[in-house]
Amino acid sequence: MKPASTDQASQDGLWLALIVTMGIAMRLAAIAGFKHSPESDELVYMSMASSLASGNGIVDAMGNHAMYNVGYPLFILAPVFFLGEDLLSARLVNLVLGAVVIALCYVVAKEAGAGRVGRLLAAAIWALYLPASVYGVYLLKENLMAPLMLGVVWCGLRLARKYSVRTAIGCGVLFGLLALTGNAALSLAGPVFLALWLTPGPVRQRLTLSVLMLAMAIAVIAPWMIRNMQVVGAPVLNTNGGFNLYIGNNPAATGWFVSIADTPRGPTWEALRKTGEVRADDILKKEAIAWASANPAEFLALAFKKSIYFWTPPFHQGKGQASTVEAFVRVVWAIQFVALIVAASGTLMFSGLRNRQLAILWGAIACYTAVHMLFYVIFRYREPIMPVLGVMAALAAEVLLMKRGLVRNRA
Repeated sequence: MKPASTDQASQDGLWLALIVTMGIAMRLAAIAGFKHSPESDELVYMSMASSLASGNGIVDAMGNHAMYNVGYPLFILAPVFFLGEDLLSARLVNLVLGAVVIALCYVVAKEAGAGRVGRLLAAAIWALYLPASVYGVYLLKENLMAPLMLGVVWCGLRLARKYSVRTAIGCGVLFGLLALTGNAALSLAGPVFLALWLTPGPVRQRLTLSVLMLAMAIAVIAPWMIRNMQVVGAPVLNTNGGFNLYIGNNPAATGWFVSIADTPRGPTWEALRKTGEVRADDILKKEAIAWASANPAEFLALAFKKSIYFWTPPFHQGKGQASTVEAFVRVVWAIQFVALIVAASGTLMFSGLRNRQLAILWGAIACYTAVHMLFYVIFRYREPIMPVLGVMAALAAEVLLMKRGLVRNRA
């Protein structure tokens, strides 16, 4: 006779497979029904991938060699474009990434202490969250950031529970990939540092894990930085940090993204670009810091506004006249978003959830929000952290169901 635990694991696997299948179906429906032509950053990533696939190295349509993060075009689009520049194929790869995120929500929830219902609910939340399906149509780096960030959060949760060299090495690799894909996600170093501080054992072991993580991250990013040293003259990850800092901190800054043409730098931007990527980025960074230093009250007030904007419910309208289907999707999206915020906040209400795992999850939310307070807000920037919010919502929902007697235990 099979042990009960084996039967339950088998049942959970079947339920998870069903949830993942449901999520895949929703993403396929979005690909089939959402008619979207690549624009803005998508075109940049596509040009980088096309350039590499055609044997011309990584350079975007504007002639920049390192302005945008290389991770998504390098690891996702370029392999697809080597076989032909096919949008459907690229979107299907995004679909696979989305399916991975659904499964990772289950795994992260388990590591956070969720029971069977909580684990499956976490996966179901992400499978059914509408933006997760819609954004898969876009060829944007957030599709790759989400699974990488969940991986880092899982590593943090695991390290807080036990000393593990293997986990530290994996976490370092993930941080390296995130450094190439989306710099904002490096803010997750905060909750991972907290996890290391909570790791059982002497300080020497924690330092060992920290060094291993750093070494692995450097090993991942080193080839790209060496390449940039040779191509643009500096060992940088990208050359848009100063640009983004300036967009978020200048006399015309609003907290949201604004075109550089609408800032004091607008009239001279093209001339500055021609002086070189690294120099232009450095000058914009200095101008942003100078403005913040000269206007500390405005800087702090703007940073606070950005934190509010970052978590503002999506009550905005899309471009142009929305169809009935789009209008319906936007309403459901807003309802889902508010429900997630409320449910995740509910974790603070239950004493049984006030533990180190929850501290790490809240740390991830806080640190990722904080980094955007320094720059500017676009709604899609929060999508990679939303699965963590979904895990927290599932934890709170499971405890609530237990208190009402609808769930017997957390096994």
